Parts: sequence; C-alpha cells; structure tokens
Amino acid sequence: MSTHLNNGLFRRCCGRFSSYTLDVRAATAVEFGLLMPVYFLLVFGIFEVGLALLLTLNLATAANAGAELLRKAAASQTVVTEIEFRRVIDSNFVLGTTESDMKITLVPIPDADFTAVPLTFPVENKFQAPDKKAGQYLLALGYNWQFIMPTTRLLIPSGGGTQPQLQNVSLAITAVRVTE
Repeated sequence: MSTHLNNGLFRRCCGRFSSYTLDVRAATAVEFGLLMPVYFLLVFGIFEVGLALLLTLNLATAANAGAELLRKAAASQTVVTEIEFRRVIDSNFVLGTTESDMKITLVPIPDADFTAVPLTFPVENKFQAPDKKAGQYLLALGYNWQFIMPTTRLLIPSGGGTQPQLQNVSLAITAVRVTE
C-alpha cells in the first residue's frame, strides 16, 4: 500500500510541475535578464577601448609636438618656458586640458646614465627647463581618465589607487653629439 501511495504522490507532483515545465512564456525574459549584464559589459568595453586608443594616439601626437618644440628651441638656441611647452602639448591633444588632468614631466637625461632619470608613475607635473648641456630629455605625459565606466578598471591602470591615467613616455633627442 505504501508503494501505491508513493506512486500516486509522484504522479500528482509530476502532473502539477509538468504544467510549469511545459510553459515557456517567460523563458525569453529570464534569458534576457541573464545575458543583459554581459551585453552591457561588451558594449561599454567596445566604446571604452575605442576611446582609450583614440586618446593614446593623441597623447603620442602631443608628445611628438613637444619634442619638436624642444628640437627647434635647441637649434635656434632659445629658451622653452613651461607655459609655452604646455600650450604646444595641449594644442595637439584632442580634448581641452588643464594642469589637473594633463600631467607633463620633462627631465633631462644625463649622457652617461639613462637609468638615473627620476620618473614616477602616475605621471605628475614636473618641468625642468631645458639647458644647453643636455641633449636628451625624457618626456612623460599622463592624462587622467575622466570617463568612468564599468570596464574602466579592467582596461586602464590606476596609479597607486588614484584616478586611472593614460600614459605616454617619449625620448626627445635635441642634439647629436659625436665623440671619439
């Protein structure tokens, strides 16, 4: 008799739950709810990768313009001021910048030792006026990333727990020295 009761209970439960398993009206909503976060992450990631590549390319263009200014100043033996240097770099960047979001470091490199250059990350504002003794400079640009999206922490490194920063480090050679 207990077997008969178990079979009856099983049939009643299967009959009751089979109506739920055969009803697929809400399956689309469940799939949509499960896949929507992945879709948003993909869309935001595509947008942010494109924007980061655009700004990185513009950082390289701005660094080239700064190095060109240093070369022209060395050739004409004129003095480059920090304001003029910042103006040239800012005018070659796609976005309007200030001292708080575009960090510029320019330090001369001693001819004997490339590793003696004090450069820290994230890049900070540190301008050492070019002199006639140094023929090589390390130019580091850092743009503080303003567009915070869900994928920002995955794509753009943050400097020591601060705001994420796109970085470009360039070598600017202003003079050629020949020694024997």
